[in-house]
Amino acid sequence: MRLRVLGSGSSGNATLVESAGVRVLVDAGLGCRELSERLDAAGVDPASIAVIFLSHEHQDHARGAAAFSRKWGARICGSRGTYAAAGLGAEDTAGYDVLEPGMPRAVGALSVRGVPVPHDAIGPLAFVIEADGCSLGHGTDFGHVSRGLADGFQDCDAVLIESNYDPAMLREGPYPWPVKERILGSRGHLSNDDVARYLLRDLGAPCRMVLLAHISQNNNHPELARMAAETALRRRGRTEVRLELTGADGTDWMDVAPAAGASRGPQQLRLW
Repeated sequence: MRLRVLGSGSSGNATLVESAGVRVLVDAGLGCRELSERLDAAGVDPASIAVIFLSHEHQDHARGAAAFSRKWGARICGSRGTYAAAGLGAEDTAGYDVLEPGMPRAVGALSVRGVPVPHDAIGPLAFVIEADGCSLGHGTDFGHVSRGLADGFQDCDAVLIESNYDPAMLREGPYPWPVKERILGSRGHLSNDDVARYLLRDLGAPCRMVLLAHISQNNNHPELARMAAETALRRRGRTEVRLELTGADGTDWMDVAPAAGASRGPQQLRLW
């Protein structure tokens, strides 16, 4: 299994995941044309995308989903709340499938499971994507790491997680205070410090790669996010974990592979 972030941040989020010739998108927050162009640049035919998994209805995650589905024939999959809140029932698409939390959805060689997250949306989800004996945890837009999310990502070989803001930069920044309160809230976004605590306390033993995503251009700096995560990994003694940062222009291809000899406990998914 491998992944390629096509875009990350408030300008639009989309991640391409593929295994054994099967390709899916996690979110489609770029316009249809831009999303298609970024897929072409990655050497991927947009018509080869089987399913778009939507984490929630906010425009930086769902903006291009309906148009891309309509043009290229990819079905859309997400929670019942996302379907309603995004207004997809009124759109002409290739179809929408409800992903019940905790219930895996098979797409060829891939298996995708939704994990509820605390965010100010209707039925938002993170995802655990499994294929070829390895798994990826993909989570952006949530205000705190719930027990259910930590448990859901426990056996993942790679984790993509948002590191949205630096608290001091947010508080001193230009946003109106109500927006700052929303971001800081328990159903807002994760700070660098929140991610550091997750890495220190809850990162699973099999994980060998962490990708920091959805880094705010106004309320964070990539090096602040990197420093907080690196410090937590060193304190945990997890120097074997590869740390990567994503940005508005995305990333190159990255492989997700199981770590040799890594122990995996039984999966216990709690719907927080």
